[in-house]
Amino acid sequence: MTEEKIETCFICGKKFDMNKAELGYYRNGKYPICDFCADFYRFYNEEL
Repeated sequence: MTEEKIETCFICGKKFDMNKAELGYYRNGKYPICDFCADFYRFYNEEL
């Protein structure tokens, strides 16, 4: 069982568990992005 790693999304401010997030990631290694925002803004990452 993994430990909870509660983060606050850099974009929307929602609290989420990074260890349970399927799409969540750290932008530039330090800004947490939740599943919803990662999915919503996915097209920005695909263009890079």
